[in-house]
Amino acid sequence: MIDLAVRNGKVFSGSGADPQEADIGIKGDRITDIGRVGPARKNLDAGGLVVAPGFVDAHTHDDMVLHRHPANREKLQQGVTTVICGSCGFSAFPHEPGSPSTDLLRTDGPWTTYSEYTATIRSHGIGPNMAAFVGHNTVIDRLADEPMNRPTARQRAKIADAVRRAVERGALGVSTGLIYHPGRLSTTEDLVELATAVSDVNGLYSTHIRDEGDGLHSALQEALHVARTADVGVQISHLKVTGPQNWGTIGEALGVIEQARADGCDVGFDVYPYAAGSGPLVQYFDPAAIDVERAELVQIAHCRDFPDYQGKHLSEIAESESVGLNELTRRIITAPAAHETIGILFEIDENDMREALVHPLAMVGSDGIPQESGVPHPRLLGTFPRVLGRYTREEGLLGLSEAIRKMTSVPADRYRLVDRGRVEVGSFADLVAFDEIAVADLGTYQKRCDPAGIRWVIVNGEIAVDDGLVTGRLAGRVLHNSHTSRNSHSAA
Repeated sequence: MIDLAVRNGKVFSGSGADPQEADIGIKGDRITDIGRVGPARKNLDAGGLVVAPGFVDAHTHDDMVLHRHPANREKLQQGVTTVICGSCGFSAFPHEPGSPSTDLLRTDGPWTTYSEYTATIRSHGIGPNMAAFVGHNTVIDRLADEPMNRPTARQRAKIADAVRRAVERGALGVSTGLIYHPGRLSTTEDLVELATAVSDVNGLYSTHIRDEGDGLHSALQEALHVARTADVGVQISHLKVTGPQNWGTIGEALGVIEQARADGCDVGFDVYPYAAGSGPLVQYFDPAAIDVERAELVQIAHCRDFPDYQGKHLSEIAESESVGLNELTRRIITAPAAHETIGILFEIDENDMREALVHPLAMVGSDGIPQESGVPHPRLLGTFPRVLGRYTREEGLLGLSEAIRKMTSVPADRYRLVDRGRVEVGSFADLVAFDEIAVADLGTYQKRCDPAGIRWVIVNGEIAVDDGLVTGRLAGRVLHNSHTSRNSHSAA
């Protein structure tokens, strides 16, 4: 007898193929049957529901949530069964216990290395599966004597060696955040050295490129040059074009990527389905030269120094307090806890985002920044239901099969997650069942809210969300780079 049967669902494989009406049989952590399955110890009637592979969030900052709040309910309730961490140059390792980081992760834990970090989160369990990049900025902060200066050749060799060791032990590769300190000080030559280190051990190079606005074209060309020179696969993080003066030009960026692919470069990208970005405000503004035009586009998501500002635009605050935007922005980014202040920047054109999202290479990543207070960017809680609801059901921008493919097999294949991302006999039983009529993101830029329409989520054969509620089952696993000597699903 099998352990669990999901019956009568409209089953999408994740491959992009048409659905079939079928049951899914699960024994242990694997799918054993698809079709009409026999008796099971537990049955879920998915009649009228879509059943698909669990979603893979291709770009997250969930590294510390998996330690502080292991269930990671924000992702499970969206149907996400695997999160990709270590994005934008920031990872929870390497770390010095007792010295909390001041980056957006605020890392604080009893580990030093990748192996120790993953051992820690395995020891208490996690809700979704996770796989992680090692963050370039984090490694610099840990190993460079003066992180605010470009590392010396000797220090860069140490950094590359530390990155290589993390990938050898199972990290997916290295991520860079080239708009952030200290990564923004890196030269193209430095990046080639770094990418070569992970290429040698079959890792990937993931990059938040140097410029997403006026210099997008040259920043993309730099990333592609690094990939070609180091002979490494490159993942462009949250592809977009920012700034009203640049709107309407995303097609040019997509053309660059398409040409690179045609020339044999292994390049992919992820997209979040919103027309606003979000990040640490101190990284976007220089207190000595405030970009007032950009400040006009900012809303405060989280601010420990000025909690009354949360959920409000800087222009609104400035008017109410009768101060200039210049003065207000400087006040916020020089306050004692400014490194914790998160802003939302309304600098993306909706049509540009749509054009990127529908591209065949695009996969979906939330890029959400976890926060327990304030008003987070709605992508944190709503990314995947938004793709299914607004852009698939309501706008018809994507067909349902294609939308599911972008959220399952595309990222699973990209990150080499063996036997994940598809509903197939023998695959791991990571599944989501949702109501295609009701699924929707309900959060806004002014209100935090859970999504609707996600009925069940199954992680490695265990029910993690039951009738929309997180069960507390911590069945997630650490998924290692399958191209290293380590088994991709081992507990090492």
